[in-house]
Amino acid sequence: MDIYTASIPGCPWLGSKTIRHLLSVFKTGEKIWNATSVELCEKGKLTSKQLNSFLKYRKEADLEKIYKLMQNFNIKYCTLNDEVYPKLLANTINPPPVLYYRGELPVTDRIISIVGIRKATVYGVKTAKEIAKELSERNVVIVSGGARGIDSAAHKGALEGKSATVTVAACGLDKTYPAENRNLFEKIIAHGGCIISEYAPGTPPLGRQFPARNRIIAGMTRGVIVIEAAEKSGSLITADFALEEGRDIFAVPGNIWAESSKGTNKLLKIGAFCCTSYEDILSEYGWENKKEIKCKKDKTFNKQLTLEEEVLYRFCSESVEITEDELLIKTGMSLKTLKSLLLQLQLKGVVMQTPSGGFVISG
Repeated sequence: MDIYTASIPGCPWLGSKTIRHLLSVFKTGEKIWNATSVELCEKGKLTSKQLNSFLKYRKEADLEKIYKLMQNFNIKYCTLNDEVYPKLLANTINPPPVLYYRGELPVTDRIISIVGIRKATVYGVKTAKEIAKELSERNVVIVSGGARGIDSAAHKGALEGKSATVTVAACGLDKTYPAENRNLFEKIIAHGGCIISEYAPGTPPLGRQFPARNRIIAGMTRGVIVIEAAEKSGSLITADFALEEGRDIFAVPGNIWAESSKGTNKLLKIGAFCCTSYEDILSEYGWENKKEIKCKKDKTFNKQLTLEEEVLYRFCSESVEITEDELLIKTGMSLKTLKSLLLQLQLKGVVMQTPSGGFVISG
C-alpha cells in the first residue's frame, strides 16, 4: 500500500482535479509528499492557498493512524491507472483520483443506479425493492447511496436478488452513515458487493460532501432510476450529474398530489424515460430478460462439506441473513449440533456471522 497516495485526498483545498494533476506529473503519492514547495507550485500548479494547506497537512497528518484505519476496516484503494478502477466512472468529467473501497468492485458494465427520497412512502419502498431485486436476479449490479428510504430499499432488494450491490458513501469508510445501516453495509460486503468513497479514512459525513457523492452514483452506471423525489432533492442533483455524463434518466411515476413525487413527475415531463418495471431497463439496453441461476454448489463442494453442513449452508444461502433460532426451526437440529456445524462452516469460509449475530454466506 502506498500510504502517501492514500492520505493525500484528506488534505483540505486539494480537489479532485488538482490531485489528478499532481498524480499525473509526479506519478506517485510519495513523490508528491516529498516534493519541494517550488516543485509543487511549478509542476503541481498549486495556488498559494493550496500550497499552504498541503504543507500544513503534510506536517500534521498521522500516516500511521491512517494506515491502521485502513488495515482495521479492510479499506483498499485504487487510482485511475489501476485495472480495478470502475471503467464507467473513469470516463466521467470529474472522476475521483483515488477511490477507497471495502469489498469487491464490480467488473461488469451492467450497472444501474437507484435513488430517491429518504422519507419514502410504502409505494416507493416496495417499488425500489422490487425493481432492484428483479434486476439483480438478472445479473445487474445496483448502485445507490446507502441512505434511509429508497436507497436502503434498493440495496435490500439487490441482496435478495443475489447479485452484488454498491453503496457510495459521503465519508471515510471507517465511518458508518447512517449508523442504523451498519448491518446492511456488512451484508453488502459479505455478499460480494462493496462500499466506496472518494473521501480519505477519518473524514466525517459533512453535508457539502453529499452532492459530490451523487456524481459518483451517476458516473458509476449506465442509467439512473429515480423513485420518489421532492421538487428540490438530492436525487435530482444525481439526475443532473447523469445528464452531464450522457447517462440515461429513468423516473417512476407517482401520485400527482404527493410532495414525494413532484420531482419524479417533473423529470417525466422534461423527457426522462418512464420506468414502471425492471423490464423497461432491460429493454432499453438490450439485456437478456433471463434470471441468473446463482449456483453455490462448486464452492461448497470445493470446501468438502458434509451432508449436514451442506443442508445448513443451503438454508443460509436462501436468506439475506438468517438467525440461529430460524435455523433451529428449519433444520430441527439440537442447539449443540447447530452451533458445532455453524462453527465448521465459518472455519471453512463459506458462512460468516454478522455484527447483529445472524449468519450469511461469504462472498
